[in-house]
Amino acid sequence: MLLARCGSAVASAGALLAALASGCAEPEPLPLSGVLITIDTTNPGALDLYGEARGITPELERLAQRSIVYDRAHTVAPITLPAHVSMMTGLYPLRHGVRDNGWARLSEEAETLAERAQDRGYATAAFVSAVVLGAPYGLDQGFADYSEPRSGESGPLSHIDQRDSKSVTDAALTWLAQRDEERPFLLWVHYFDPHMPYGAPKRFLDQANGQPYLAEVAAMDHDIGRLVAAVDASVGEAGYLLGVVADHGESFGRHGEPTHSAYAYQATVHVPFLLRFPDGREPGTRSARLVSVVDLFPTYLDVLGLGDASRVDGLSLASTPPEATRGVYVETYSGYLNYGWSPLAGWIDDSGKYLHSSAPEFYDLGADPDEASDLLASSTVDVSAHEAALERLAGLPRLRSGAIELDEARLAELRALGYAAAGGDVRELPDPLDPSERVAPRARSAQYAQFTKALGLAQAGRNPAAIRILREVLAENPANLFAAETLASCLLQQQEFDEVVTLLAPHAQANRYSTHAYLATAYENLRRDEDALGHYRAALQLRPSEPTLSEAIARVLARLGD
Repeated sequence: MLLARCGSAVASAGALLAALASGCAEPEPLPLSGVLITIDTTNPGALDLYGEARGITPELERLAQRSIVYDRAHTVAPITLPAHVSMMTGLYPLRHGVRDNGWARLSEEAETLAERAQDRGYATAAFVSAVVLGAPYGLDQGFADYSEPRSGESGPLSHIDQRDSKSVTDAALTWLAQRDEERPFLLWVHYFDPHMPYGAPKRFLDQANGQPYLAEVAAMDHDIGRLVAAVDASVGEAGYLLGVVADHGESFGRHGEPTHSAYAYQATVHVPFLLRFPDGREPGTRSARLVSVVDLFPTYLDVLGLGDASRVDGLSLASTPPEATRGVYVETYSGYLNYGWSPLAGWIDDSGKYLHSSAPEFYDLGADPDEASDLLASSTVDVSAHEAALERLAGLPRLRSGAIELDEARLAELRALGYAAAGGDVRELPDPLDPSERVAPRARSAQYAQFTKALGLAQAGRNPAAIRILREVLAENPANLFAAETLASCLLQQQEFDEVVTLLAPHAQANRYSTHAYLATAYENLRRDEDALGHYRAALQLRPSEPTLSEAIARVLARLGD
């Protein structure tokens, strides 16, 4: 009789206790899990669901039919590390302090999504595909398993440690199959494939009609399908929140930018963004509200029941639909840190997009989505509300980012990607509205394209051609420290040591690792040992664990008789 009534809402207290003792009671359901998929360097138009149906991304197209797709989503910076830190903390870069790849690590005082989940008993795992998101930068906080590429895992075309979509998906699926099924989980998988250089398998190149970038997107889409299918089979669509979002896009020459990171135009800050909620709400719908990658942190906290998110910049898209008056922040300080440009920061709302630098810009994105007509250059536009928003943001509490310990190989990889500030002195940066006498980023677009070409030549070992272009770049802008250091590297290989000293000595006060290291090498080869010793020691201050610096100092001291 008790067995027949097991689970009945009218069971007596005694019958219920007996039923529980017999083991026939329903187990408590697990809390909801969370899966976040981040896709690197992916333009919305590369996906079928945002552009024309070309059969490039059928898996994401199918997923979109069960999700909410946000048509006006924005990253916070067109740079991988700052964008991902904002996803995991809900803070804009101005507040979390990580402003460029390889320049600073996330403060240990930060509270990440993974830490919230881990504190509440979740299994936590991350699988990242490129060295730019390695554990030294702080995003491993809260992840019990943090898997990143190993040295030598990359393909022959790559100049950094990375792994393709198949490899990272296989690793994530192995973890998924071996996890403790009695615990909810937070899983983050990052795909780097659409980032240059390209090398997708032939089947995806054929699928993309021979277009290498789209072939990488197609390969990534295929493996996203494998990952989502496996998680669906493991916990069911109703068992977890799924997000897919890009960290930034790619310019492909628009506004004079060959790739990304230097500017904050829509080509690189407008990103794909979709959420599939476990309650199945609004499947296949499109949202025209402004959203930002900072909204991921509070949304996951809200849906998974991981606590309050009141002190962050994002809002929960699960319970607080963005208002029409909302604005979102974008920035890039890459030009300030690397090229001698003024800072570039902006505020986007329904009235338009304001970009503040030493030459401010304003665009009506509704009428001019390609940002071809700067309204501040041709008319009077009231941008006081946008400036006020930037000023309010600058007045909020901030985390203090920390210095990073990088080995020579990892530093070289970051420089190969165009991040010369990596390993440099972490310092306070100017606020977006602070006056600047530096040149505006947009005034250097032609020169930037030339520098990018020279950097590629230098990486290919074509030093004479690179040196010629780099000298032209520096003649126009002597403050471009990345160009100066790249030229110095070429000159060292050509054994032009006197020219290295002439070139870099005026920049020594910038306290950059590469500047000190190149000067020390040049001075040592010129037998100016006292000068070499000073710069080796300055480099060691920035990189205390670098063994080659200690060896060089010992070598110079021995020659000095010390």
